[in-house]
Amino acid sequence: MKAKLPLLMASLVSALNVAAEMPQDAIPFILDSHVYIQATVADTIPVSLIYDTGADRLYMDKDYTDLSSFGKLPYRKGKAKMGGAGNDGAQVVPIIIDTIPVRMGKVLYKGHITPIINLREILGRHTDGMIGNNAVFDKPLLVNYTDSYLLSVDSIASWMLDGFTKLPAHFNDNRIDMECELKIDSVQCVKGTFRLDLGCGSTIILTNAARKSLDLTGKLQATCYYSNMGVGGDGTDVNFRAESFKFLDELHDVVVSASYNTEGSLSDRDHVGIIGNDILCHYDLIIDAPGNALYARRNGNTDNSYQRSSRIQMGYIDRTDITDGWIVSSLYDNGIAQQAGFEIDDIILSINGRPVKEISWEEQREGLGLNGPTTYEVKKKNGEIVTYILDIDKEII
Repeated sequence: MKAKLPLLMASLVSALNVAAEMPQDAIPFILDSHVYIQATVADTIPVSLIYDTGADRLYMDKDYTDLSSFGKLPYRKGKAKMGGAGNDGAQVVPIIIDTIPVRMGKVLYKGHITPIINLREILGRHTDGMIGNNAVFDKPLLVNYTDSYLLSVDSIASWMLDGFTKLPAHFNDNRIDMECELKIDSVQCVKGTFRLDLGCGSTIILTNAARKSLDLTGKLQATCYYSNMGVGGDGTDVNFRAESFKFLDELHDVVVSASYNTEGSLSDRDHVGIIGNDILCHYDLIIDAPGNALYARRNGNTDNSYQRSSRIQMGYIDRTDITDGWIVSSLYDNGIAQQAGFEIDDIILSINGRPVKEISWEEQREGLGLNGPTTYEVKKKNGEIVTYILDIDKEII
């Protein structure tokens, strides 16, 4: 009996650890640059939503709505004007003006106005919609990047704060702002308000106003054009490496983007930039909107996501829901993809002879491990099928 006791205790400890990793009422998520949660809308319809702290309400994707049973429900429709991050400014979009219940774990949100926007054009086929802060900010919210879950709690017990540090943050219209410091080099530093944005799949993005205050002469740079940065249309930014960024602790050799947008949330705002998931995933967070407090704890994530720049020097989105492949959505000036002949809206059909339709989302998230001469079969806008070969080697910066 005594010999079995240590085994029994070990089993109990293991069970407790498992329970601690995923509490009963937690909302699991998949981190693929964005935070994807599984939910149900209209009581029974399963959907994949991204959680975005830069948004307020429920949004549904236009293509998902057109293709799914959700779009066949007899909801009343209207139109409204809303802005985004791109250069086109505010645009008129369709809206649903009936109440749509959204269930995420134990959290029930009832959206009374639901815009229908082009999310899949930005994020790909695995995005059915987006949920914002109105759904979860009535209570403290734990964002656990370590074990990939959100948890809404009635109150914050003292033991929950073990290892956490309260950060100098403030809440404005359901947005989370905090004072941070981005050290560009030994001379230049950007100090000011940065906005936490779990809907951003990048590291740090500076506004156009902040970019214009910098002298990047002599610094290795890469300019990238995006066909769609959000509801607001297209946009351009420049990528470079900054010496460090101070959040809770100091992260070094950080890849930073700085916007050229003259309209939208990345043009000229009270905040100087936004902080995305490539930074935030290195911390666990407690967002206490009712208490106007933000807490962070460094987690065990040791990857170098905040130090990586593009190796294929283009971006694409999986649109195998409506096309034969992946659509090229961004290109770096004079990058290997542009030099090879890639253009915005090209459709990648296969890579090294393998149809991209066969490549699962899980495999995409893990990374394809492409290196050296890589053959792409591409469908051009005019329907012509061409072949490009990229010699994938170094990051662009």
